Amino acid sequence: MTTPLELEEKYRVTVGGAVVLLPYTLAKKQTVYAELCIFHDEEPAKAAPGSHLCPACIEWLRSALTDVAKYWPDLEDALAPAGGRAASAERVGGTGDLYPPLPINGEVSDIMRAARRAIWLTVGKLIQDRPEQRLPLDHGTGVLADWLARWHVEYLATHPSVEHVEAVGWDLAKIARQMREAAYQSPPIEVDIDGNCHQLMINSRGERVPCTGKVSAWTQGDGRVVIRCSLDITHRVPADQWFATAGRRTPRPNRAMETLKKKYLTGRKA
Repeated sequence: MTTPLELEEKYRVTVGGAVVLLPYTLAKKQTVYAELCIFHDEEPAKAAPGSHLCPACIEWLRSALTDVAKYWPDLEDALAPAGGRAASAERVGGTGDLYPPLPINGEVSDIMRAARRAIWLTVGKLIQDRPEQRLPLDHGTGVLADWLARWHVEYLATHPSVEHVEAVGWDLAKIARQMREAAYQSPPIEVDIDGNCHQLMINSRGERVPCTGKVSAWTQGDGRVVIRCSLDITHRVPADQWFATAGRRTPRPNRAMETLKKKYLTGRKA
């Protein structure tokens, strides 16, 4: 019978003066961590206990992953200059839906390809190290980056392979910067809306319940408006669709809702 340890990726560590191959769980226990953070050559900083990184770099790693998740939807929008998703955009949630081919922004496409590769290489190594891990149902790049940022930064910072930590860190630093620059070529405008998310979420008991997030309107540089949830990056719909749903839920739209509809759907001054 195969044990979990036999399924784990193996790493070279020194035990009793001899170099041996051990599965991830045992290799991590035998790893000797340097006193200084691996990302501070010029200005040395003390690493956190049992980690390759100092506390500031651990938070920087988390922030870089969060930025990939945050800006991924913006790059999806920027991929097709005319608006909408281009045919090269990834399928989300396993729906199998395809969108009509549209001209794409080559620079944005290259950045998205690099981000997708970096995130999936990181996830792939995680699954090799921890075969029992279950991925989110949605395998989109933004969702996986958010998943890594929320739950697996410590795994990265304490990995027995310092080369892996370095490679992930440098890749994410470059990609997060490129994504920020591409997303803000035409800076979006965010406006809070007094409304709730209309999507469903999974609670701690595994039940599908109404999402408790609040929503805000994002106006892209080309004039397109989307409504975003404050809790889940996948809860994101065109403004006209959200206002139509809100109208059906509220038989007598209040004055604030009518003002927002005029501002974002007609271009008239509120």
